[in-house]
Amino acid sequence: MKPVALLWQIALETAALVDAQAHQLREQQAIVDHITDGLLVVDRDGVVKHLNAAAGRILSLVPAESVGRKFSEMLDFEPIIAPILASGVGYQDRELIIDSPRRHLHLIDTAVPIEDRHGRVISIVNSFREIQRVRKVADKFNGSHARYTFADLIGQSEALLRAVDAAKKAARGFANVMLLGESGVGKEVFAQAIHNASERADGPFVAINCAALPRDLIESELFGYAPGSFTGARKEGRPGKFEAASGGTIFLDEISELPIDVQAKLLRVLQEREVVRVGDSRGIPIDVRLISASNRDLRAMSRLREFREDLYYRCNVIGINLPALRERPSDIPLLTNYFIAKYAGLLSRNVFGFSPEALERLHRYNWPGNVRELENAIERIVNLTEHPLVQLSDLPDELQDLVAPMAHAADPQNTISVPAVAPRSLHEVEREAIVAMLQHCGFNVTATARRLGISKPTLYAKVREHGITLERGPRAE
Repeated sequence: MKPVALLWQIALETAALVDAQAHQLREQQAIVDHITDGLLVVDRDGVVKHLNAAAGRILSLVPAESVGRKFSEMLDFEPIIAPILASGVGYQDRELIIDSPRRHLHLIDTAVPIEDRHGRVISIVNSFREIQRVRKVADKFNGSHARYTFADLIGQSEALLRAVDAAKKAARGFANVMLLGESGVGKEVFAQAIHNASERADGPFVAINCAALPRDLIESELFGYAPGSFTGARKEGRPGKFEAASGGTIFLDEISELPIDVQAKLLRVLQEREVVRVGDSRGIPIDVRLISASNRDLRAMSRLREFREDLYYRCNVIGINLPALRERPSDIPLLTNYFIAKYAGLLSRNVFGFSPEALERLHRYNWPGNVRELENAIERIVNLTEHPLVQLSDLPDELQDLVAPMAHAADPQNTISVPAVAPRSLHEVEREAIVAMLQHCGFNVTATARRLGISKPTLYAKVREHGITLERGPRAE
């Protein structure tokens, strides 16, 4: 081949190689710029070699103007990656909170040192993402979401429809909501439905039962803790439930069980809209809507100084009373059919409904455990019955033991002799029974309600109705 032709061939091959390299470089640039994580590369002198679009958005820097400049000179805080140049030790998935005059950053950060063949760090590749994006991904896998909507609230009674209407109106706003009602009425179902009907539906829903949290861990569970804040704490610290719920809704069930000192901190969190972790002094901004619930009379508790009055008003901006099942008996057939279909399908059982006698017995029962007790009873029945229609004999013992009204009226052997005393009203007898039991239990409301066979909210209501003063006294032996 002639020299000219050879040179021409080399030139063509070189041009093709340059074009291929340029094309590959453009592909790599496009990949890096479209990564949703922030990506930063600095050399040994701390000069920016690359800054992608996501990093520019997070750090409020223009990528094209940042390359070739010292990274530290563009910030109003000391770069956390600077010590890696000397130590050569990187890190992975470290939580990073930065508060500076111009920035508040809450990131998950990874830094990887790049060394030459002599082991000297020549550059650092730094990737980071905002904590909110991390939480959204985690929420998809850890169950921090709401499953129920208003369509899952079964019933057509006036009492239930009033509560649903109030909850739908509450869902349209941003105010804190308090759900009041006995155990088992479906407070968490209402809370999830409010969340799913609100503008926060795409955010997390975090539910906490305050009564289930250990006393010495309540504060750290709710508000998180800083590294090394107490014995046994994770060395890198941990965010609390309020941070996990940021951008969404947090549901505090049985809020009445929070200790007074934790109530004070919760009040501050709601007022300042920021969380200070245990062992730290920095405030972390949060955007959370609170839905709380209680089966106790918080107003009465505040009078007894067992619950902070200011926290009560802060939580109870919109208060919704949820009816007990005995207050909406017309909903029992609807609920019964719904639960029968649910558990018969799950268990592949041919159970299709209740006999008239069995359904009548369900109506007569008081259901102290409300909808939860009804659901549990039907799940048990579907598991054990051998009948396509549930019979009276299939019912749990507490339903079978009910005495039919007037069953012994015609039997002279069952006649009850009434002592010859002046008759008293039912109202008077009820008041005397409550006062006597309170005195016997040393004015322990929980024990009194249990012995009377009623719930604590019902007892508090009757105490107010009868004008009874709750005192403190020794419990009778």
